[in-house]
Amino acid sequence: MKTPRIENSRFWRASIFPFAILLVAISANAQEIHELTLVTAIELATQNDDWLTVSEQEQNAYLEEATAAGELPDPKMMVGLANMPLDTFNFGQEPMTQFRLGVNQAFPRGDTRELLRKKITQQSEVSPLHRDDRTASVTLEVSGLWFDAYLAEQSISLINNDRALFEQLVDITTARYTSTAGLARQQDLIRAALELVRLDDRLALLRQRQDSSRQRLAEWLPYEIVSLPFSQDLPELEPPESELNSLPQALEFFENHPKIRVNDKQIEIAQTQVEITKQSFKPSFNVGASYGYRDRSRLGIDRADFISLDLSFDLPLFTENRQKPRLRASQYRASAKQTERILLIKDLFANYQQAMAQLVVLDERKAIYNDYLLSQLTDLTEATLSSYTADEGDFEEVMRAYIAELNAKIELLQIDIERLKVISLLDYLLTTSAY
Repeated sequence: MKTPRIENSRFWRASIFPFAILLVAISANAQEIHELTLVTAIELATQNDDWLTVSEQEQNAYLEEATAAGELPDPKMMVGLANMPLDTFNFGQEPMTQFRLGVNQAFPRGDTRELLRKKITQQSEVSPLHRDDRTASVTLEVSGLWFDAYLAEQSISLINNDRALFEQLVDITTARYTSTAGLARQQDLIRAALELVRLDDRLALLRQRQDSSRQRLAEWLPYEIVSLPFSQDLPELEPPESELNSLPQALEFFENHPKIRVNDKQIEIAQTQVEITKQSFKPSFNVGASYGYRDRSRLGIDRADFISLDLSFDLPLFTENRQKPRLRASQYRASAKQTERILLIKDLFANYQQAMAQLVVLDERKAIYNDYLLSQLTDLTEATLSSYTADEGDFEEVMRAYIAELNAKIELLQIDIERLKVISLLDYLLTTSAY
């Protein structure tokens, strides 16, 4: 009764030990990594993606099934009594009574075994392509989440940096209001305090977005890594140099994308299935041999034993409503996969064109903000503040200038982030499979 407990304890130790090693490795990585960069996030997400492990296991399963599919069916053994008299049940009474021992081997139709092995092998070859697409998809997903979290974190930093300016403006307004000259109105003081409250509200909303992005990143990364501070530097992602202007170019350009390579393999599988279906027009065979033992006669005379050989096969003569419809169905499925390939390329090309158009607009907007807008807003803020302190300007103008400058800084950051997201999407669309 103690043996099962020992075996169970060994089982749990064997199961928990690799998991414990993984936790130790993750903790060690968390201690070595001081900030979470985009490259680190992508590497950890792809290294710890259980889906890739599942895909490898499925590929191994297909390979094992392919080996089995190419083999002959197991032979069938036959043991029995033939022509036993029912009146006496005497084995030696009648000359035809036999004890029979036989074996029968079935041979599938035509090249069915070889084609089945080929089809399952082709199915196993789809798995590495799926893994290539999965890795590219995870890279795109994790990049988007990292950019969202970075945007929220840097927006919080910009607001906190400018908050000191708003507090300084509140102090100036308070001093002007409490002065004997009465240079500021009470509504100016209230407006200044109100803008600080609004900043606090924006900070709370941004922290919520930051936490949400981190929680979504935790789906791909260990929590110890996700909780680390983000890198302050944006990664430098270069847009693609290639430019596609027509569908014929896209047909050639996207032929090595994992999605297209998967579809190509599915076309091969469908064509192999057509060949398998054609084998149904050929007969299948059964070959058998049996040995019949007979007892001596009542007079003690030896009787000859029997050996029997037989060959049986089916005749696929009535194919109009069975084999032919199945063949046409497999051909239609193969044609559908070929049409699906064109649809996939059109979808990739459309997404590529849309992303390139977005990138052009984002580059234009970034240039406007960097070359003109930010510098002009900064000058406007300084000018309105100088006018207000000299009692020549209006407080509303000062506050609008401060808010406009802060919003412009955040909008420029959003443009940078959106631009990097578009480049990440283009990188995914231009992914090629090495398999």
